[in-house]
Amino acid sequence: MKTYCLPLIILLIAICSGKQAYAESTANNDEFETLMQKIRKDFAANPSIDEILKEYNDKDGSFADVDYASIQRTNWPPLVHIDRIYDFVFAYTNPQNKYYKDNALYEKIVKGLEFWHQRNPWCHNWWYNQIAEPQKLGVLLIQMRTGARQIPADLEKRILDRIRTDGGDPAKWTGANRTDIALHWIYRSCLSRNEADLKKALENVYNPIVYTTEEGFQYDNSYFQHGRQLYIGGYGDEILKGITQVAMYTKGTQYALPKDKLDIVSKFMRETYYRTIRGQYMLFDAMGRSVSRPGVPNKSATALFASRMIELDPQHKDEYKAIVERLQGKKPAEYQVTPSHTHYFKGDYTLHVRPTYTFDVRMTSTRTSRLEYGNGENLKTYFVSDGCTNIVRRGNEYDGIFPVWNWTRIPGVTAPQLDSIPFAISDWQTPGTSTFAGGVSDSLYGATAYVYTDNYKGINTGAHKAWFFFDDEVVCLGSGISSTSESEVQTTVNQCLASTDEPLYAYDKQVSSLSLGQERSAGIDWAVHDNIGYLFPEGGTIFISHKNQSGNWYAINNSINRKENIQKKVFTIGFEHGKHPQNATYAYIVVPGKGTASEMQAYQKADNVRILSNTKQIQAVCNRSLNLYQAIFYQPGELADGNFKVKTDKPCALMVKKISGGKPVLHVADPGQTGQSIRIDITVSGKKYSIEHHPSTDPIYAGATTAYNFQFTEN
Repeated sequence: MKTYCLPLIILLIAICSGKQAYAESTANNDEFETLMQKIRKDFAANPSIDEILKEYNDKDGSFADVDYASIQRTNWPPLVHIDRIYDFVFAYTNPQNKYYKDNALYEKIVKGLEFWHQRNPWCHNWWYNQIAEPQKLGVLLIQMRTGARQIPADLEKRILDRIRTDGGDPAKWTGANRTDIALHWIYRSCLSRNEADLKKALENVYNPIVYTTEEGFQYDNSYFQHGRQLYIGGYGDEILKGITQVAMYTKGTQYALPKDKLDIVSKFMRETYYRTIRGQYMLFDAMGRSVSRPGVPNKSATALFASRMIELDPQHKDEYKAIVERLQGKKPAEYQVTPSHTHYFKGDYTLHVRPTYTFDVRMTSTRTSRLEYGNGENLKTYFVSDGCTNIVRRGNEYDGIFPVWNWTRIPGVTAPQLDSIPFAISDWQTPGTSTFAGGVSDSLYGATAYVYTDNYKGINTGAHKAWFFFDDEVVCLGSGISSTSESEVQTTVNQCLASTDEPLYAYDKQVSSLSLGQERSAGIDWAVHDNIGYLFPEGGTIFISHKNQSGNWYAINNSINRKENIQKKVFTIGFEHGKHPQNATYAYIVVPGKGTASEMQAYQKADNVRILSNTKQIQAVCNRSLNLYQAIFYQPGELADGNFKVKTDKPCALMVKKISGGKPVLHVADPGQTGQSIRIDITVSGKKYSIEHHPSTDPIYAGATTAYNFQFTEN
């Protein structure tokens, strides 16, 4: 008897085990529910809703303090309704909330959604209709599926139909906008169990992760949105948020982010995006119009993206962990920051990073667009596109300064001091005018040049501007400064928040401090403020100011109804060129890490950096300790310094290293991106090196740097 029963028992166990395994496999393969579980976890919240309940109208499901008729293009008031219903849903479904399973709250949720659907608010800014509202509705519906009582099926279907109808087609958009629309397609597809729409949504999330000459990730590892406008922050934030969010949802499923696309995202995040953030603050010229919104330069919230990448990109987890610690304020701004120098030849942007400081240059050319001022935001941005610079050590040197800024005194910019800031020809996608904007880079050092010419709205000013980047200093030169503007022309070295210590300056070898409320104009030798030194090796009339400045947010962003005046202490320093200057010049050296008179005096005495030329034809600098020459040739010419000579037959930016070591290296780029060959002859101690630089045949790389090892012949 036992002999016959044992096989039967084994067979029954096998059948039951098989059924259980099949059931588990079926549950595990329900990727709609898997995705929704991850989405719920991503948005988990335990909101306090007592105050907003006071505004709720039980008769119709509205809120008494919401203006449902508003068509305001930014901060759209009706969206508050959805935000509050969203909070109701999370309160109702969270076991830790006192309103968990509350029947009265459930009725408010249903009635509130019915009201929204029937009232059908509409915004004149498409973003709210096609991104903000559908995303919020999608998440709250997914969360409500876990509730003790479900939203009536007919109401849920009508909301899903609204999301589909009003939310748009992601394939019709580019970059971050495409990803944002695809997100609510994912939410709707999971709720309706629509595999075809889910696949389409994921394809559209991943589709923008390619290098392109249109909007999106550029071949130089920068990012464009709204045409050819640099948007590392702002829309860069948005696309990283969306991509990393979806990648976390799909990790371990058949829809996981492909490795080649993950590599593009990782490279952009590590080598561009997070390098524009110093400590917790993003450089102000990398954020587009969002710089005019209070609090936006603080990017501590973007630690979320890096935290996701620790799991998605474990190969670089240590780098991401350091980024998170800096953003969360657990480590100082310099923590695990490595030196780098990048010129973004597609974006007309240069980023110079050292453990102790970050310095950037934002330009515009006929190949790129000026910073925008759309939707009533960023209204005084005009001069920010014309060679502006950030000089930061902690990162917060400009935090909240923008309402009180003098917007004709943008750091790094040469501009007439107009009574009012002009608007560009268009609020969106106004191209620059320069045909010579670019730089040379070897990933550690480099030189950047900008031929600035602007005859718009009475500006009528031009200059040849160049920046030379080393370890301990950045040399900034200007030549050919000419203007027929009726306003005085100035070059601003810096305009930042004043530190608690008074600025120091040296005049005729006498060191003085500048008390709050003081300003002066003289031939200053050097100045020190907030542990940054400014040296003026070629003199000039320098203005230096330490005073309170006032303004309000509304003046730069009409979408923010904050007209109250605020006041901040501001430090400003720069050159006065006077009215109608002709062929004027300037030269200054920014030396971060210098906080005392003795440190500046010692730096000045060392004389490690020499300016070799500062004309409209050639701007050139030599760094003795690095054995490094950098030069900008605006036309064919020759530069000589002792036993070193360089000659070029066309305009270019070049850098020559390791001359004394016997193995010199040339780096060369064409800031004009002309595609022409450039002949460069270099003579060192009687030995002649001749290089024929042939730029890439691909116009995408026309502004990229090429390196050459010398082959020499005797003269």
